[in-house]
Amino acid sequence: MSPTVIGLVGGIASGKSSVAAHFSSERSTTVVDADVLARRVLGQPAVKTALHKRFPGMLVGGSLDRQKMATHVFSRPGALAALEAILHPPIGRALRAAIRRARTPYVLVDAPLLLETGLETLCDWVIYVACPARTRRRRAWTTRGWNEADHRAREARQWNLRRKRAASDLIVDNGSSPERCRRDVRRALDRIEGTRRCIEGKKS
Repeated sequence: MSPTVIGLVGGIASGKSSVAAHFSSERSTTVVDADVLARRVLGQPAVKTALHKRFPGMLVGGSLDRQKMATHVFSRPGALAALEAILHPPIGRALRAAIRRARTPYVLVDAPLLLETGLETLCDWVIYVACPARTRRRRAWTTRGWNEADHRAREARQWNLRRKRAASDLIVDNGSSPERCRRDVRRALDRIEGTRRCIEGKKS
């Protein structure tokens, strides 16, 4: 039986990795993290060549200066689209390959632009991770060193949260307590597995 593929979406620093951890503690799960794949893609010679050609000076010692690149693309019209045109195709291929290789009952896809890039079509379910803006900003400052302007600039690239929520099948609260988050993950699993049993029952 092929695995059930679940996409995680939400605002920046909503805690999708925490939801993935709770999910993995409940079921055997492969977590496909687009950020991890992106770092591997950045090591590919063809990608480095394309970046050097389009963004000279952004590679330091053969590695991308991510902070310098972020400052550059979020302050210049068209630069972000050019960067995404280089990175998104190989990241998408790597993500698809990771899903195909999975041998667990569940695959969780944590990709910041899952909906924006159409990758939700790879998923059987999409879960929206709900978290208040104040909490997300605090987490982004603590874990990433972003100020409020940094946070706004990156969120402006993504769908607004109301649209993300409407495009999702299930909601997990990750803004109050780990216990609430874990409880919502279990409820999501009950819904997913109940639906699967119903479908399989109709087929038999």
